[in-house]
Amino acid sequence: AFVIRAMCFSPDSSKLAVAQSDYMVFVYRLGLDWGEKKIINNRFGQTSSVTCLTWPAVAGGTSDRICFGTEEGTVKVAVATLNSNKTQTLFQHDHPCESICASPEGNAIIPSHTDFSISRF
Repeated sequence: AFVIRAMCFSPDSSKLAVAQSDYMVFVYRLGLDWGEKKIINNRFGQTSSVTCLTWPAVAGGTSDRICFGTEEGTVKVAVATLNSNKTQTLFQHDHPCESICASPEGNAIIPSHTDFSISRF
């Protein structure tokens, strides 16, 4: 069994990212109309539980990059485009990532960790 830890819409609301305690981030394509078919667009497997996520916007467009944190303290970025299931580590910390947010302009990511530290990317 797993627990959903966080959910976040894409900036254009056509996709939904779901962070789960079973080491997975799923991206669902919802479409812009409720009647559109819903499908899993991406699966991002991790080595520990995903605790939080954010989907930053970009000025003048839609972002395909999702940022998330894990119980291992890793902050990662994933590209939610079709046929892409790879992630890249932005930052590794000694304590679990507790929360993460993006600036409204999409030019900064700020994670917090259980040792009360925050960082800016």
